[in-house]
Formats: sequence, C-alpha cells, structure tokens
Amino acid sequence: MNNMKKNVEKILASASIVIALVLIVILLVTAFGGIEQKEFDNSLVKGLFVTLAVLYMLLAGGALAMLFIGSEAVREITLRSEQGGNCKATLGVIRKLVKQSFASVEGVKTGKVGLIVNEYGVKLKVSVRIVDRDVFETETYLRTLLEEVFKGTLGFRFHAIEIKVTALQAKFKPDTAKVEATVAEKVAAHEPNFATLPNAVEQVARDDEENAAASEVEAVAEVADVADVAEEQSAAEIVENTDGSDAVTELPEEDDVAAEPVEEPAEETEAVNDIEEEAEEQSEKADEE
Repeated sequence: MNNMKKNVEKILASASIVIALVLIVILLVTAFGGIEQKEFDNSLVKGLFVTLAVLYMLLAGGALAMLFIGSEAVREITLRSEQGGNCKATLGVIRKLVKQSFASVEGVKTGKVGLIVNEYGVKLKVSVRIVDRDVFETETYLRTLLEEVFKGTLGFRFHAIEIKVTALQAKFKPDTAKVEATVAEKVAAHEPNFATLPNAVEQVARDDEENAAASEVEAVAEVADVADVAEEQSAAEIVENTDGSDAVTELPEEDDVAAEPVEEPAEETEAVNDIEEEAEEQSEKADEE
C-alpha cells in the first residue's frame, strides 16, 4: 500500500512539473518577441492555456494532498507477500476477531473497528464502552489481549493498537468525607484569622500615636535649639573703637557684672574736690569780713 502511495505521488509531481515547464517556456518566448500578442487572440490558444492551468492546479493539489496526508483508512491488510502470491485479511475478519476477544471480558462492549495505514505500518483502532472497571487496567488488558490474538491467529503484529473509550461508568468512587476534610483545611489556610484582626488594628493605632508623639518632641527640641542660637547671636554686638574701627566684644555674664565694683572716672573726682575747696575758701573770706 505504501509503495502504491509513493508511485501516485511521483506521477502527480512529475506531471505538474511538466505542465509548469511548458507554461514557463511559452512565457519566456513571448517575452523575448518570439510569439506576437495577436496570436493569443485565437480561441483555441486561449482554451489550451486554460486547460493547462486547470490541469496544473489539479495535479499540484493532488501531490500536496498525498504528501501531507500521513495515513488513510483501508479495508484489508496484507499478512504475507511472497513471490508466488500474498495473503490478505479483510476488515470484516479483523472486526470479528476483536468482538470475539472482547466478548469474554466482563464490563467491556465493542464499538467501531478500523484500520489505518501510515508510513510506520498498520494501526488498529477499536472503540469500546467500559462499565464499572478501571480505565488504565482495562485498556492495558485489552491491548495485550489483541496482540496475543492476532499473533496467534493471523501471525500479524500491528504497529499500534488504539483503544478509544466512547462510554464510561467508572468503578472509582471518591471518599466524600476525605474530600470535605481537605477542602476545609484549604479554606482555613486561605481565609484570614478574623479573631486577631481587632488586636492588629489596635496595635497599628498605638504605633501611629507613638510616632506622632515622637515627632512632636523632636519638633519642640528643634525650636529650642533655634531659640538658643538666636540668644547667643544677640548677646554679641558691634561697638565702635576710638580710632573709628569696629570691634566685636562679648558682653559679660550677669553674675560677673554684679560682682565687679563700678569705678567712677578720676577726672570727675578731681573737679568735684576743686569745687569743694573753692567753696570753703569763699566761706572763710566771708567770715573774716
């Protein structure tokens, strides 16, 4: 079957290439002036070109379809092929063997049976309905059973056996109590703990109050530092020297000012003494007179 498919592909590809070459040659001759435009006005020539175009599209499409189609359904398989002849088995024989093999398996009913040929060999497709059985165990058992049946009966081994479950009544029954317990654990782990939520809110409020109080204390300290700096700067003043130059002197502290005695200028003291002496002399002269 594979050889026939390859031969068909070769024929389609070769024919499409020949038609494509003919069209290309005509196009090149026309382009270089070998065929004039008025010669294409003939209805026979137009019909010929249309026919070649249609054939080319059909052949190219068939070649592509044969190339990309990897498998096809068949009605028979070749068991042995020799120089003197070959032996084949039809799809009806294959279907009967499958049904007889599955008849003894409890809980399995046979559906459609098909044969697919691809580049790797022949694949057997079987549709079944399973009732009250494990799918994996049943599928493995049926595939192994078919391999033994066809090997012992026809001496043939399929490339692959595909089991298609079209209806299922599962044997497995879930433990609802276990499922409910698992769901409860997942829900408890996912939901937040509402009992500790008020405490968390109170803790956040206390933290906010402490941060606000600390900010106020820092602000007061900064204001006090600014006031101290302003007082220190106001304690220094600019005084003028006798020669006209400016000098900066620091005022003494209050305790030091109170402790030091205040000295009167010497010139003022001498003037007062002179006035007193003159007053005494004038009083003495007045007494003598």
